[in-house]
Amino acid sequence: MNSGPQPETRDTMPDMPTSVLRLAETLAMLAASADEQAAWVARHQWHPDELALDLDWANGWVPWSVDEQSPGLLSPILHDLLQRIDDCLTAMSGQSHSERWSPKGLATDPGWAEVRYLSSQALAEIAALDLIAIPSPTDL
Repeated sequence: MNSGPQPETRDTMPDMPTSVLRLAETLAMLAASADEQAAWVARHQWHPDELALDLDWANGWVPWSVDEQSPGLLSPILHDLLQRIDDCLTAMSGQSHSERWSPKGLATDPGWAEVRYLSSQALAEIAALDLIAIPSPTDL
């Protein structure tokens, strides 16, 4: 008998509101002010690139999981915003952009302003679903 990790099935996936909450938590940190983001990074003793890695993780399974459980719940607008946020973060990645991934970069880089704007729009789309309370960055 294989005791290793098993693929998620409908019975083992988190319920839909929990999945949406995980995505909202990620977006709340991406929409947060640079000071809130720096505090989150310091509180968890992480590097600022965890902001992007957290989106990569959530965006990799939440839309699929929610669409599987409740087709059409997540709007095409939200799907588009998630892609645009991911594209922005990807464009900011790499060794040549390392200054963007510092507390100073979080505060001054125009790419982060765009990520915050798009993430705020995505959070508004999630809030309109009326499934969850949007978390505060200070609670994350």
